[in-house]
Amino acid sequence: MRVETTLPGASTLQVYDGEHAWVRDPRGLQEVPERFVRDLQTSLRRDTISVLLAAEQGTVRARALPDVKDEAGKTLHALELSSNDLDPMVLFIDPATGLIAKQTYVVGGPGQPVIEEMFADYRPVDGVQIAFAANVRVAGKPTLERHVSEIAINPRLDAALFKRPAN
Repeated sequence: MRVETTLPGASTLQVYDGEHAWVRDPRGLQEVPERFVRDLQTSLRRDTISVLLAAEQGTVRARALPDVKDEAGKTLHALELSSNDLDPMVLFIDPATGLIAKQTYVVGGPGQPVIEEMFADYRPVDGVQIAFAANVRVAGKPTLERHVSEIAINPRLDAALFKRPAN
């Protein structure tokens, strides 16, 4: 995984090569501590496409929950996904479009706040509808707004993109 983030006055590069992670930001180059690498691995397992493929392969359990109404009163289907190494997460699916409107999960076990990711701006990428925008709330409070500018599925990548620089 490689994420390049540009904010007013600062750029950040986050890289995970499957084993190690590092960050380059205005403070310099830093190795990501092991405990955060584990969090990153879990986050990647929660990725919509990854978790749905794992459910199809049988490595993640899927369980239909009763339909729910969102804040606007719209009915959504609820699908819980979990495994021995993935805490339960719930996908809320718009029955009219078949697209995932929202997902919820808890990080760190019972008693921790619920994290909600609301998805929007779906666009086709190689025949797959992918959300290019998301809003994240923790314990009901907005914490992050994400807008993706480009997504490619299985592009050829130079391995050097994931190599940690010397300094």
